[in-house]
Amino acid sequence: MEMAAGLAHEINQPLSAITTYSQTGERLLAQNPPNMDSLEEICTKISDQAIRAGQIMQSLRSFVSKQDAREDRLNINEVVANILGLIEADTGSEGVALTIDYAEDLPPIIGDSIQLQQVLMNLTRHATDAMRGGLGKEAGIVIRTGTEKKGQVVRVSVTDHGPGVPQQLVDNIFYLFVTTKKEGLGVGLAVSHTIVQAHGGELRYKPNPAGDAIFEILLPAEK
Repeated sequence: MEMAAGLAHEINQPLSAITTYSQTGERLLAQNPPNMDSLEEICTKISDQAIRAGQIMQSLRSFVSKQDAREDRLNINEVVANILGLIEADTGSEGVALTIDYAEDLPPIIGDSIQLQQVLMNLTRHATDAMRGGLGKEAGIVIRTGTEKKGQVVRVSVTDHGPGVPQQLVDNIFYLFVTTKKEGLGVGLAVSHTIVQAHGGELRYKPNPAGDAIFEILLPAEK
């Protein structure tokens, strides 16, 4: 049951993007004349997301079978930058502003870029959902990179301007099937927490004095 829910949640993200791009493509074709340049770009994005769905399945298959994550030398700013297109598709469709603040000269980390991007996607989608229909859309989501412990830890934070996590859920927010959303499965944060732990890191939640939520991915820098 847990495995099925996890797989459904993870694979749904690129499939949702494919649906969004396909609908955009239909509108472009309906124009007179059709916008072929934009349509070509949309087709490329659909192809990219289909490939990404396959990569997620392969990554999850390895994760489930207890195989180690890929051990690539990564620049966390590039990991974030390479997933921005999909994040912007989510935030843009809901009218949520997105701000990126990259720290310079970050030390490299060792890990699996696909898994880490999936964590970031889960966090930003959680943030977008939190602001759906709310008043914090103009402030939106802020993604920041940085370091802690004198450069020994690389940090990626995702701050939203929604209502925050209810106090009664704070201690259990990373448990499977615990969710702040009426229609959520409570899988994304649990899977993300496990992935970050598998990288030797920590995923933590901090309430913001302003009332919104801050999630932080902490990963050990390469030694």
